[in-house]
Amino acid sequence: MKFKTLALLVGTALSCSSVWAGQDVFEARTDAMGGAGVAAGDRMVAGFINPALLGLADRQSADVSLLLPAIGADGADKDKMVDEFDDLQDNYDGLDNAINQRDVEGIIHYRDLLLGNLESLQGDSAYASVGLGFAVVLPSSSKVSMAIVAKTYLDGFALAEISDADLALLSAIDPLTPPSLDDLSSQGRVIAGAVSDLGVALSHSFTVGNMPVSIGVTPKLQRLDTFNYAVSANNFDVNDFNSDDYRNDDTGFNVDVGVAMQPTAGLTLALSGRNLVKQDLQTMASEGQQLTYQIKPAVTAGIAYEWRAMTLTSDIDLTDNKKFAELDGPKYWRVGGEIKATDWLALRLGYRQDLNDVTTDIYSVGTGIAIGNFFRLDLTGMFGSDNAVGGALQTSYHF
Repeated sequence: MKFKTLALLVGTALSCSSVWAGQDVFEARTDAMGGAGVAAGDRMVAGFINPALLGLADRQSADVSLLLPAIGADGADKDKMVDEFDDLQDNYDGLDNAINQRDVEGIIHYRDLLLGNLESLQGDSAYASVGLGFAVVLPSSSKVSMAIVAKTYLDGFALAEISDADLALLSAIDPLTPPSLDDLSSQGRVIAGAVSDLGVALSHSFTVGNMPVSIGVTPKLQRLDTFNYAVSANNFDVNDFNSDDYRNDDTGFNVDVGVAMQPTAGLTLALSGRNLVKQDLQTMASEGQQLTYQIKPAVTAGIAYEWRAMTLTSDIDLTDNKKFAELDGPKYWRVGGEIKATDWLALRLGYRQDLNDVTTDIYSVGTGIAIGNFFRLDLTGMFGSDNAVGGALQTSYHF
């Protein structure tokens, strides 16, 4: 039988240790330090994570800076589910051809292989995230610092829904009198959501006593896309998930805010609130199932300390990052550091832990290479349990 209940789908999804990556943005320097950027982020990333950072005196510059682009991806397919679906389709086609040709040995061979594919796929899942970002940071002003930012971030998971009816039907096939082969009732499913932002980050700095304080805001146009792709296992192709038949979208307005302060030299305390306007968007109904994608206010506190060539930083989420109303979301603690080995080389390490145990904990390592004052290249690698891997790369130009 086909799995028709949303409760079963949610239960299967929650059994995955890596349902959502949950970062919402890829930025190589920040990702290399475990994703901790609310207090330690530079002016290039401020518009993505905490607009208040633009106004801090040690982040200001008379240069125009271009982040072009910041790209990243991570994912895990510990069960090799995608390859298993490819094998299943080959064996399904082999069985279909053998039945049409009355090839008894072929029927037995491909039937057994197909049964093995279905049994292997039971409970399998995979996840992936990908992001792309751009920023133009204008010369700092004593009144207002400004950056124009754009980003797109998509994450989702795939899972196999295996039908007991398929297992029983295939097991009962008589090679001498085989029935015609219909589409399997087992399914492959991809559920995903994407957020695209275009905004202007603004920051103003002042002093409280002798303490530098900066506040920031990023009003932005925001588009949401949801994907709910489900087809018979013998027709499943993960690359087809973004077809218009399985996609829903909506456009609205949102806003990020932030505050940062430096109570003593080298120490930065910060608080960021992103997506303060809650938005909901339902997926298309697919095979009787529909979910609600949501954008909810996300609040993160951060601390960073700089001493000579070294930076240490940590962030903690104060809210859950819950992407779908029906699924649990992660809440991250992030910690990392950077050492500027020379004027042109920086080395970074980081760690990200999900306090809700929804996603895999991630370790990260990265480097930054500067060519004069004009060009900078940042690279990051990420890895975790369940064969989770990822990476980020970005180039920036300074005039």
